[in-house]
Amino acid sequence: MKLSQTNGPVLHFYDGDERSSLVHLKNAGFKYVDISFWSRYTSGSRYFTTDNKVLADEYKRYLEELELIPVQSHEPFGNSMGNDGGAFYFRKTPLSIDLAGKIGIPSITLHAGLETSPMSREEYMEKNVEIFRSLIPYAEKYGTKLLIENTSWKNDGIHLATADDLNEILDRIDHPLFGVCWDTGHANLCDLDQYVELTKLGSRLEGLHVHDNFGGKQTPNCDLHQPPYYGNVNFDAVITALLEIGYKGTFNFEADSPVWRNVIPFVKDGEEQRKLRRMPATLRQEAEIYLYKIGKQMLEAYGCYEE
Repeated sequence: MKLSQTNGPVLHFYDGDERSSLVHLKNAGFKYVDISFWSRYTSGSRYFTTDNKVLADEYKRYLEELELIPVQSHEPFGNSMGNDGGAFYFRKTPLSIDLAGKIGIPSITLHAGLETSPMSREEYMEKNVEIFRSLIPYAEKYGTKLLIENTSWKNDGIHLATADDLNEILDRIDHPLFGVCWDTGHANLCDLDQYVELTKLGSRLEGLHVHDNFGGKQTPNCDLHQPPYYGNVNFDAVITALLEIGYKGTFNFEADSPVWRNVIPFVKDGEEQRKLRRMPATLRQEAEIYLYKIGKQMLEAYGCYEE
């Protein structure tokens, strides 16, 4: 199994410069990358004003130059069921799917919409099926897989938190371009047995977001996105299940720095000290190197590490 990491958590260290974020991952040892559009489509962003072919050519040039292979991507931040009726979401997510296709990224991860007023489970499922199916024409243009991510809200029985939920919505959508991206941190916040969940998904699992936290019982709603070993996710259950189901994707991290948030808390206030309050990019680079080493050690222990 190959290792990959998203460039999303490091973009802000380089003032949003995409190439620098990819250099960062390259220098850490990653050959395979997840391209995050999560923070790219904001009001006034050039992602709304620049032709997708221009943006795609930039990404392809960076990837070729750095000898990196994109294996996944992630849609922009937004709620398809938001107070604006999802209008802003539907401006940017179709653009991001088209951009992923033009770059040649095989899949893009999508979030389920979150209701802004009370809904029954049936209403919630029907609305999300409608939303997801509306994105099919954009995916079909390049054959881009649309991977629905499990949420971290299990207790109310509505949201797409479990393998059963995800299998049900895929059955309802009934289209070959849909699959699942399993988020280990979200599953841990729901205190799920990840071996059971992943084996239920089987071949429908086509992507991963690998990260750690302390679970819903100990730290509810704390989606920390920490590297493995910085929480209590049962990665033996995860990797054993991946091997059993013949998972074909990469062991893809969506992990942030092991120093939570990006502020060094003991630095005093003041103009001269202000620049020290943020973790330097050089220190974050060391954290990424460590992340790669963690992933390599984990996969080597199961005899499945691939260069």
